[in-house]
Amino acid sequence: MRKIEALKKEAIESAKFRGHSLSRFRTIRKGSWVISECWRCARQVSVKTNPLPNEAEIMGEAVAVGCINLMVP
Repeated sequence: MRKIEALKKEAIESAKFRGHSLSRFRTIRKGSWVISECWRCARQVSVKTNPLPNEAEIMGEAVAVGCINLMVP
């Protein structure tokens, strides 16, 4: 599995744990940078294979905080 695919899978799992439902990833830079957003609350996640020194490979509000539009039973 290519590195970007493995990172996308990890991002999806992290966002899902926080209650987000991500849309399909959009390519920003082919093979090295993609983004997606939660279709409920619009919080984003960004995945980069070659991040800058002050960045992470997976970052964004969708992996940092919970979805604000969760239906609570």
